[in-house]
Amino acid sequence: MINDKYVGKVLMVQLPNNVRPRFRWIVTKRDDGRYIARAPKIGVLVRDLDKKLDKDYNSEQLLPKNFLFWKSLSKGTKSKRKKNKLKKSKTKKR
Repeated sequence: MINDKYVGKVLMVQLPNNVRPRFRWIVTKRDDGRYIARAPKIGVLVRDLDKKLDKDYNSEQLLPKNFLFWKSLSKGTKSKRKKNKLKKSKTKKR
């Protein structure tokens, strides 16, 4: 078994032929570099996925070769709004 930074974590992955990313619990990584993951069952809350209870997930499945790990929005750089100095609220003269 190969140690990897994704093994043992619940992550969003972009699977081929799917528009939206899906949550998967990455269980192991095979010697050939492919991942084995478990999908959450229907009705399990997203906030409870990190507990990784055996009853909350389906059986192990082999992920396809061409999947992508979804980039987390919380870990990325935060965009800053540019303040437009020209559009300051001005008082109207009567």
